[in-house]
Amino acid sequence: MLSRPPRPRRAASGVALILALIVLAAMTLGGVALTRSVFTTHQIAGNLAFQQAATHSADEGVEAAIAWLENNSGQSTSSSATACASSVGSTVLACDQSASGYLASRQDPSPSQSWADFWRATLASKAITLSTDVAGNRVAYVIQRLCNGAGDASTSNLDCTQSPNANTGTCAGGSSCDSQRINLKSGGGSGQNGSQVYYRVTVQVSGPRGTQSLVQVVVAL
Repeated sequence: MLSRPPRPRRAASGVALILALIVLAAMTLGGVALTRSVFTTHQIAGNLAFQQAATHSADEGVEAAIAWLENNSGQSTSSSATACASSVGSTVLACDQSASGYLASRQDPSPSQSWADFWRATLASKAITLSTDVAGNRVAYVIQRLCNGAGDASTSNLDCTQSPNANTGTCAGGSSCDSQRINLKSGGGSGQNGSQVYYRVTVQVSGPRGTQSLVQVVVAL
């Protein structure tokens, strides 16, 4: 009597089980990777939202700095308790006003130093800090006059960054150059020959999750 040949079903079932386990492991790894990807995406989106909110909060510092400059621009030594000594200058903006975060001369980071490092090392101790806003952001600002020293911007021995003086007939219609030329004719403005002096406002914002934002604007008065 002849014996039957062995059935290959068990071997086939074993291969199918192995393949199923491999597919299951691959799907598990894919699910883990997808979960981590979604989590990372949400984290990045949240960080971007905090960063954007911090940047928007910087507007509060900019507006506060501009308001202080407008209120003190042109104030003489006789009309303000915070004005400079007469030997230094005749206006409030001629010298440092430490209580208001104002520096009469510019300070810049070294070539190897970032603005963030420069803020921590030099400007932070001179900044004015505002109250924490509803978004949890704390805003601080420093105002620097873009001059190489203290004193009245109109003095000849002081080098200040100023708006250019316009010559008659050189301005495009409706441009800020026209406004400057009118200002010069009427004798308005501060600085040499009536041209405006530039001030740099640096605003640093600290927010939730260690968010840091640094914003700068230049104002001409």
